[in-house]
Amino acid sequence: METGGRQIGLFSATMLVAGNMIGSGIFMMPTTMASIGGIASLGWLIAVPGAFVIGYVFARLAQNRPLPGGPYAYAREGLGDFAGFQCNLLYWFSNVVANIAIATSITGYLAYFFPVLRQTYVGAISTATVIWLAALLNIVGPRLVTRFEAVTTLLGVGPIALVGLVGWFYFDPQIFQAGWNPGDKGWPQAVGSAFSIMFWAFMGVECASVAAGVVENPQRNVPRATLLGVLIAAVIYVLATTAIMGIIPNEELRHSTAPFADATMRAIGPIGAAVISVCAIMKAAGCLGGWTLTNAQAALAASQDGLFPAAFCKTNARGVPVLGLVLVSILMTVVLLATLAPDIGGAFTVLADISVLLVLTPYIFAAVAVSYYVQTGVLSRSVVWAAILSVLYCLTVVAVSAGTAVAVSMLLGLATAPLFGALIAARGRKPQLNPAE
Repeated sequence: METGGRQIGLFSATMLVAGNMIGSGIFMMPTTMASIGGIASLGWLIAVPGAFVIGYVFARLAQNRPLPGGPYAYAREGLGDFAGFQCNLLYWFSNVVANIAIATSITGYLAYFFPVLRQTYVGAISTATVIWLAALLNIVGPRLVTRFEAVTTLLGVGPIALVGLVGWFYFDPQIFQAGWNPGDKGWPQAVGSAFSIMFWAFMGVECASVAAGVVENPQRNVPRATLLGVLIAAVIYVLATTAIMGIIPNEELRHSTAPFADATMRAIGPIGAAVISVCAIMKAAGCLGGWTLTNAQAALAASQDGLFPAAFCKTNARGVPVLGLVLVSILMTVVLLATLAPDIGGAFTVLADISVLLVLTPYIFAAVAVSYYVQTGVLSRSVVWAAILSVLYCLTVVAVSAGTAVAVSMLLGLATAPLFGALIAARGRKPQLNPAE
């Protein structure tokens, strides 16, 4: 995928990062935060700087050592094959789970217009169709995907940003204060509970580095796209979620399946709510296309290195891993059917939590690999402090998480050791255990 005709520039790469972060999560985030209360908004004071630090680490890595595959590539080169394999498998499966969550949210907003989709099995058919449409879009080529995401980001994020700005004219401080802390939690506990929610908001900070193989002039464009994408996402998240918590009473917001539509209904009326629902569908669709591209590139890079099944590195004449896209779509469909739930919002939250916890290991490994690049002279020592802060931030998310999501992520993490041995044996290659070899 090296030809210039198939590469993307700074604007498209920025839209890939911002679009992947500002995905379907923004449309459900006010509801999830409302379960904690307005006090959860204090979490942005930690989440936003944390996202910038992680973004800075990936930006410096991509600027000085642009490698297709993002976190996986840095973990493998800096820490060895097993770390690379574990990093890629967890990152890949995190994206698989996240894509199912995104596709589920698309069905949820489609149900605003077609109530029959609220039925469990009819909704599952809709979600599976969305998954396969995203795969088809990627089979056509990465340039079409990024153009589609750029358009849907503008169409989707524009109205969201408008709600974040205009919504403040309808902001009622009394409503916000009344829902400040419904659970009467201490602020450390409340802010801690919001951590995983907010980390989900910034998942995608590494997307430009993962897709470095299709980015024009990656040394220049990948770091700029990363930091610009984080900035765009942060401003929109903080403004929009806080405004909505001052428009809709907490009890109502906690049970809302379309908080942006409900807020617009109060401010403008049913036409505005319908427009927001369309924007949600468009934005989530673009996000799904972008994440499918990111996942395909991660699997392709690992497979070419012999650390993922060979099927994922088979490409067509345009350099697209068609078989890999088909296989992951089949897996997503199977997982979707295995995790059917009558409550779309509840299913989305569980999938999002699992996805967040799975992606933490790749982020940590990439940050730890910074030490290798400092020792080899690729990076300056100043980046070490950003890497340490990134690791601490990720570990904090794990520390405040609990429940099924932790168990599932730990199970998959432990499974990487025997899977690594089986893969090495199947592909008949000697693993690289020391990066210096």
